[in-house]
Amino acid sequence: MPKKNKLPLVAICGRPNVGKSTLFNRLIGKARAIVHDEEGITRDRYYGEAEWDDYHVRMVDTGGMVDEPGDTITRAMQEQVKLAIMEAQVVLFVIDGQQPLTKLDYDARDTVQKSGKPVVLVANKMDNVKLRNNLYEYYELGLGDPIPVSSGHNLGIEGLWDAMALHLPKPEVTNDIDTHLDIDLDSADMDLVETPEEPEVDLVIKIAVIGKPNVGKSSYINAIMNEPRVIVDDTPGTTRDAIDVQFRWKDQDYILIDTAGLRRKAGIKAKVEHYSVSRTLRAVRRADVCLLLMDATEGISEQDKRIMGYVIENGAAMVIVWSKWDLVENKEKRFKALADELEFKMPVVRHMPSITISNETRQRLFKTFEVVDKVARETRKRISTGQLNKFIEVVKAKHNPPSEKGKHAKILYATQASVKPTTFIFFVNQKRLFHFSYMRFLENQLRAAYGFEGVPIKLELREEKQRK
Repeated sequence: MPKKNKLPLVAICGRPNVGKSTLFNRLIGKARAIVHDEEGITRDRYYGEAEWDDYHVRMVDTGGMVDEPGDTITRAMQEQVKLAIMEAQVVLFVIDGQQPLTKLDYDARDTVQKSGKPVVLVANKMDNVKLRNNLYEYYELGLGDPIPVSSGHNLGIEGLWDAMALHLPKPEVTNDIDTHLDIDLDSADMDLVETPEEPEVDLVIKIAVIGKPNVGKSSYINAIMNEPRVIVDDTPGTTRDAIDVQFRWKDQDYILIDTAGLRRKAGIKAKVEHYSVSRTLRAVRRADVCLLLMDATEGISEQDKRIMGYVIENGAAMVIVWSKWDLVENKEKRFKALADELEFKMPVVRHMPSITISNETRQRLFKTFEVVDKVARETRKRISTGQLNKFIEVVKAKHNPPSEKGKHAKILYATQASVKPTTFIFFVNQKRLFHFSYMRFLENQLRAAYGFEGVPIKLELREEKQRK
């Protein structure tokens, strides 16, 4: 399989509400891009991979193309569309097959034609066979034969792939079987055959950039990429979907997930916001490490506390990032004040590392990856059962489990059940005898002995009768 950055790119473009995101989801085989009747849902470039026969390509979904953008967000959307067209090998120009052509269709056509890229004209929403009699009208666009499809009902997709394939490089088909080798495997001494070692696979670290609206999540992504990769605007809710951005630094591959700002539940009114929040929460669950951005000039809000609680509840690793550090005057005093506030309001995250950054001055931006790498290693850490039970004996000698009415709490043995989330199971005589304060003591002892910086630890109790 070719590397992702070597895959040919196919851009999906067109005016608003012609079904671009539905087509994108259909081609990649996943419901990734948000689909909604409201115009302007897709704003940033949204990438995914698609396969058909031997073809393997990257697809990019784009926002609706308009002639006269009336606000800063819409203007930024148009720039994102142009960037997608510039980097694409093939452009799918999508029109609504249930409506006559509009001025916007012709204006968008002009923009696409100026790029000089091969264009495939896609007449979408052709659910009814009778609609196909109107295809002749679309020849007026001068983009060749229109390909009738219904992305919602999975009609005509094979024909679309055939049309795309005419403009894509021929896939390299490799045959792993060497037909020239003449070996009698029955008589061969198999002990002499060396099995080649598996090539070392680069581990991709997924980083979810999360936080309240307007704390600088998208600005952080753009500063790292040194390009306007995602739209930045002062309007809350600018980012609506979770956008995956591939990035490589010091021979390590990352996926930066730019997410929509998490606001209070009472503040979520539009239906599309529910989708945005859902995608953000899903990004937390699939991330290896979450970067929680908080405004250093404001401190910790109730919503910040809720976000921290959600991350910990899902067992996700976390790094606390204080943004807008360039606006802080007495930095040493402010950092101590923030640390004290964090300890007072959210003592449960005292094991999470903190770092200060500035998107404007790019101060310590790449330092975050050093911290992320360290925390990501901690998420994969496993303690052997033998080592863990030796540790338990030392802990019991230091501080015996509590007792109640003459009944002593006993830890029989323990094991690490999983990573991501990091979970330890303690087999005990009676769960009711273990107070939460002793469980917190066990967690603190585990961290003192083995680290787990930035990683939530889940401790489970299971009752088991003591063996005689």
